[in-house]
Amino acid sequence: MDYEPILILAALPAALVGQIYLLGRKMSNPEKMLQPLPEGLSEQQQGMILDHKDWLGRAGLEFRTGFQFGIIRAAVFQHQNNPRFFLFMFHKRATCSAESYGENMAVLDTSNSGSSGLFPRPGAYAQDFPNLPAEDLWARHLDGEAHLTQKFGIKWTPDGRTYQDVVVEAMRVRMKHNRSQSLWPFRVLYRYFVTRRRISNRSVVEQFP
Repeated sequence: MDYEPILILAALPAALVGQIYLLGRKMSNPEKMLQPLPEGLSEQQQGMILDHKDWLGRAGLEFRTGFQFGIIRAAVFQHQNNPRFFLFMFHKRATCSAESYGENMAVLDTSNSGSSGLFPRPGAYAQDFPNLPAEDLWARHLDGEAHLTQKFGIKWTPDGRTYQDVVVEAMRVRMKHNRSQSLWPFRVLYRYFVTRRRISNRSVVEQFP
């Protein structure tokens, strides 16, 4: 009997767990992964953002910074001076994310990537609407933020920090919590293949009625 196919299949999860472990270690020091974009975004990436120029203006979203996080390039827009941000992210494909940061490190992350919820923690709320257009994603995010304020009394108060400062602290807290759990890389793998689908197209209003 040829056991090679079985051994290959068995090795794949082990390789994934190893990659998750290494990624978790890197993400525990987010300031080392968060780098400026010396060459900026490509013309194609800039063009995609320009396609949203009118909407960004109507929504009160102003450009703040661009950065590279690992292999992901991102452009960050801020809603006036509120701790509320909208990101265009570029990797294998273009995705969007809206993020709000509240008191006691509460955070709401609304994405259209289809891969939210892999590193959960108390006080972090996620909703994912795969492939939803940017304008609709922003509307869902604002609805979710309002619901969390009504449901849990979370306040989204400006504190004057830059996006980089806020996201570095939030990432440290998130990874410290996740890495404190036993067998945490396996938990991440399970969430990717199983539980992330449970929040797909489910707003925080539905998750926390």
